[in-house]
Amino acid sequence: MTRLLRSRSRRSDLMRQISSAFLPFAAAFVLTTALAATAQNDGGQDSHPKLPAGEGRDVMIRVCSQCHAPEQAADQQLDKAGWKDLVDQMASKGADATDAEFDRIVEYLATAFPVAK
Repeated sequence: MTRLLRSRSRRSDLMRQISSAFLPFAAAFVLTTALAATAQNDGGQDSHPKLPAGEGRDVMIRVCSQCHAPEQAADQQLDKAGWKDLVDQMASKGADATDAEFDRIVEYLATAFPVAK
């Protein structure tokens, strides 16, 4: 009986060692597969083509898409004060970002969608 218990204990220890060694590789595989699938589904296309490139674009997309399509900004043309007022309204309604991120969003929007001249 004791020999059987020792044998089971050794197998259990061996399985734990294998699992410990395998876990980082499994996690890396899952992450790599997920990233590859995302890239394939995106097809290399920009998910927000109406939003021009610029400093703060990624923050604007992340924060604004919590509640609505970030492309809604492309339909407006405001000066910096107007964008600040609008961003402040969104913050008061629960938009989740730091003050620095809100400032970056205002800068991006004021640059990307200024008042028409």
